[in-house]
Amino acid sequence: MRRAFIFLFFLIISFNQKSFASKIKYEEILDNPSDLELNLNYAKQQESEGNLKLTIATLERLSMLYPKNTEIKLYLLSILVNMDSKIKVDLMVKTLLNDPNATDETKRLVIELLTTTDQVQEIEKKQTWFAYLDLGYSQTEENNISAITNSKQLWVNDTAHPFTKVDDKLTVGYDKTYKRNGALTYGKNLDDTSSIFVNLGLDVNTNNKKKKGESDIQSGSISYFKAIRNHYLSPYFYYNDANYRHQEDYVSKGIGFNNTYIINNKNNLNYSINYSESKYKNGTGFETAYFNDRETVASNIRYNYNISNQTQLSAKIIKSNIESGQAFDGYDSEGIGISASTIFPIGTLSFRSTYLENEYDERETLVNSSIDRFDESYVTVLSLKGQINQIIPMLRSFNKDNSIFYSLTFKDSDVRSTLLNHDISRKFYTMGLTKRINLNNILKNE
Repeated sequence: MRRAFIFLFFLIISFNQKSFASKIKYEEILDNPSDLELNLNYAKQQESEGNLKLTIATLERLSMLYPKNTEIKLYLLSILVNMDSKIKVDLMVKTLLNDPNATDETKRLVIELLTTTDQVQEIEKKQTWFAYLDLGYSQTEENNISAITNSKQLWVNDTAHPFTKVDDKLTVGYDKTYKRNGALTYGKNLDDTSSIFVNLGLDVNTNNKKKKGESDIQSGSISYFKAIRNHYLSPYFYYNDANYRHQEDYVSKGIGFNNTYIINNKNNLNYSINYSESKYKNGTGFETAYFNDRETVASNIRYNYNISNQTQLSAKIIKSNIESGQAFDGYDSEGIGISASTIFPIGTLSFRSTYLENEYDERETLVNSSIDRFDESYVTVLSLKGQINQIIPMLRSFNKDNSIFYSLTFKDSDVRSTLLNHDISRKFYTMGLTKRINLNNILKNE
């Protein structure tokens, strides 16, 4: 028996020779449910935190996706034995013993494990939930916080004016935005194939020059995850309450549905649809804020191709419709996007590029009564994210629990519009840190 568990120990270690140095987030699993290495490391992570039901669910999914991989089945069997799950143990034992790909050594190990199942002592019930608190700080430098047009002009009543003469308040270009945020996440495993997640957050944003965009945003969301064969379904609901210092406040809420269909270990298809509405609050100086109310229906379909366990390519089609309280702000949008991500020793490098065409419902007559508005937007994002120890090894003694994460992001936004007022280019440079506090060790286990 000792030899069996020693073998399994080294087997599991071998899975992690190319492991992720940073803590794997559940969102990564939802986006990459067939990634063998990512999911194995996630299973090991959950096992170390005592979330054995989620460990089992992950390994069972991998076992289905990789039916010839006996190592996964052995790993799963070792967990099931410790959970005293007799029915599942018996089923897995029969599967392995009847597997034509199983070696004599594998069968011997299975038999050794089988003979000890009746000797497993009663163990403490493992927690079926997990909770953590993320505390973050980020700084964004923007080269055009006032959204100055490319032409340095604005249309007003069919006449073009120099930008600075229209509104003296909009002469600022470069500025910094500071964001402090906290997010509490609670997740519960309902059974081996389904989970529920609740998230509560608060973002506080300020600018150096006290411009538009300063805000306090309270948010909440609830999502449900269900695995059914090769489908990974996730309906969700979210709510945001945005309180701005220099512009209209609003409340937004939405519902959506997301599904990932696993074609094989290299290919998967993701599609989503969501509906949201934003209601603006009237107030002093904003008596007609409700004019900005809007409803949005958006959908996309994304194809993902896993080149390797470290690299993924994606392409998607986007379509949405926005209805606004002011008809000239409503539009139909469609476009495409491509993305790529790969894992390096210092973190995960991601690239994303999106092209959208927005066709507006009506003319903005107070701007220009003779021009139909049509926008083309190009957005490119390059980011590097990971665990802080990956880029600053000397912090390992300070960050022993690997709970501090970093992010570096560059975003380029270029909107080409038939109306001068909306023909705008902007660049953003963001760096941030997040500290994750694991509440599983603080709160009492179920």
